[in-house]
Amino acid sequence: MGRELSVSEVNRHIKSIITGDFILNNLQVKGEISNCKYHDNGHIYFTLKDKSSAIKAVLWKNTPKPDFFLEDGMEVIVYGGVSLYEAGGYYQINVRQITKSGLGALYLKLEQLKDEYSKMGYFSEQYKSPIPPFARRIGIVTALTGAAIQDIIRVSKEKNPYVELIQYPALVQGAGAAKSIARGINILDSLGLDVIIVGRGGGSIEDLWAFNEEEVITAIFRARTPIISAVGHESDVTISDFVADRRAATPTDAARIAVCDLNDILGMAQDYRQKLFLYMERRINEIKARLKQKELLLVNVSPLNKLNMKKTELNEKNKRLLPLLLQFIARDRSRLENRHMILTTYMHGRLENQRSSLKILAGKLEALSPLKSLSRGFGYIEDENGKKINSIDELHKNDMISIYLSDGYAKAQIKEKEHGGDGYFRE
Repeated sequence: MGRELSVSEVNRHIKSIITGDFILNNLQVKGEISNCKYHDNGHIYFTLKDKSSAIKAVLWKNTPKPDFFLEDGMEVIVYGGVSLYEAGGYYQINVRQITKSGLGALYLKLEQLKDEYSKMGYFSEQYKSPIPPFARRIGIVTALTGAAIQDIIRVSKEKNPYVELIQYPALVQGAGAAKSIARGINILDSLGLDVIIVGRGGGSIEDLWAFNEEEVITAIFRARTPIISAVGHESDVTISDFVADRRAATPTDAARIAVCDLNDILGMAQDYRQKLFLYMERRINEIKARLKQKELLLVNVSPLNKLNMKKTELNEKNKRLLPLLLQFIARDRSRLENRHMILTTYMHGRLENQRSSLKILAGKLEALSPLKSLSRGFGYIEDENGKKINSIDELHKNDMISIYLSDGYAKAQIKEKEHGGDGYFRE
C-alpha cells in the first residue's frame, strides 16, 4: 500500500485528472435548470438535471451572459468543462456558453465560424480602417422599412441635417438575405462614400444568421469603404461584427458613430477660429516688435543718423575746442606780443648798430669816394670806350679821352706823353 493521503491531496489529484481530460473540458450537456440562483457577486449557480441524474453548474461573472433570463425548468444546452471544487469535494461544470435547447447547433456553428475566420486573419486589426470623423456621405445596407432605418435617419438628422444618407434596401432575413446584403455592400462601396452601416434590428440567432454567411463576410472584408456593423441588440453577436471595421451595439449607436455632430463641428470651428485669431494676433505683435527692432537698428545704421551723430559729436567737440582754441590763441598772442616786443627791441638795436656801422662805412666811403677826390682838384680819365685810365702806358698819341672833374668833364686828344716814374703826377 502507498502512503496515506489527506483529503485535500485526494481532491487535488482527482481535479488534476478531470481538468486534464480533453473530453471533460469540451462538453456540450443538455438538461433542465433547477435551483438557479443569481448572486450579488455576479456569479450564477444552478443544477443541470435530466430524468435520472444531476450535475452542478456555475456561470462565472466574467463569462458572457446569455440574452435570456435563466430560470428553473428551462431546457438548455451548456458548453464548458468539468472541474472539481476541492473545498466541497464535488465536481461541477464551469459554463462558457449557454443556449436554449434547439439552438445549440447554430451556436456551435457560430463558434466554429468565429474560430475559422479568426485563423484566416479576417478579424485582424491590420485590415481595419478608421471611421472618418467628418463623414458627409453615408451608405446604409438594411431593410427598406423597419425600426433600424428609422432610428438611423432620426439620429443622423438630429446630429447633422446636412449629412447625405444613401440606402440600399436589402433583405436582412430568410432566403436570399445574404446575397442581397452582399450586393448592397458592393454597390455602395463603388460609390466612394465615407462610411457604410450594415445591420438590422434585433431578433433570434436564426433571424440574424444572414450576417454570418460567407457572402456577407467576404463583401465586408474586401470593401474599401470603412464599414460599421450594427446587427441586432448589444447582446447579439455575428461574424459581421468581428470582420467590420467597427462594431456598434445597435443601429442607433451606429448612426451616432458615423455621423459627426454639427454642433461639435461648429464648436470646433469656433475654437479653431479663436485659436487662429489669437495666433494671428500674437504673430502680428511679434512681427511688429521685430519690425520695430529692425526700424531702430536701421535708424542707428542709417547715413542720416550717422551724419546727425557726427554733427552732434562735432558740435560737442566744437564746444570743447573753442575754449581751448581761445586759450591757445590768447597764449600764442601773448607769446607773439612778447616775441614782437623782443623782435622790435632786437631790430631797433640791430638798426642802431647798422646805422652806426653805416655811418662809419659812409665816412670811409666818403673818404674813398672819387667825388671827394674830385672836389679836392683831382680828375678821372676814361678812354673813348669808357675804360678807366690808370697808367700813362695805356695812352697813345692822338687817343681821345674824357676828363672828369668835380664840376664836369671835357674831351681831349693826346698830343704827347711822358713817364714820370712811380708816384709821379704832373698837374
